[in-house]
Amino acid sequence: MSTAVAISEAITDAQRAEAQALFEGSFHDIAPTAVPRVKHDSLYAPLVLCYRDPGTGELAGAALTCRSQVAVSKTMMRRPEYAPVMDLHSELDLTAVVPAFRGRGIGGMLIRAMEDWLRQRGVRSWFGNATRDLETAKLREFYTRHGFTVLPDGQPLPDLLGRSWALPTAEQPAFFFYKQIKRG
Repeated sequence: MSTAVAISEAITDAQRAEAQALFEGSFHDIAPTAVPRVKHDSLYAPLVLCYRDPGTGELAGAALTCRSQVAVSKTMMRRPEYAPVMDLHSELDLTAVVPAFRGRGIGGMLIRAMEDWLRQRGVRSWFGNATRDLETAKLREFYTRHGFTVLPDGQPLPDLLGRSWALPTAEQPAFFFYKQIKRG
């Protein structure tokens, strides 16, 4: 089975529940609703990709990107400032590979596939952050290798598409990363 076949989009609640379970097994403090249910797709515009081991069919990795919480909350409050750019951005929220499958390039395959799918959707700005409880040195190298601009620790995310995307939270992430997605 080729890599293209090994990566697929989770488009049902059952497939997304499987990705949610993988994330829960990978991160110690993840919300039980981190992966949006299908009925919320119009609000979050999620893209959930799953990598299945070609030999066993086992879910070995997953990634989630969707509209930022800032944009969703402003929209829900009926504040129109993010409406013009709602479909032009995506926030890389979660990426995980099962420990037994790490070191095989699965995370990179998920990122490349996700970027291609986002490009097809017309997304222009893709960003995320790494929290302090993760292996930040490895993540910094990973995102740099995959073409993201990785900001120094504590540096805020710049305005992208003319908007601020950082949530005002008590604890800031270790670092932000972003990239502009070029048209194909």
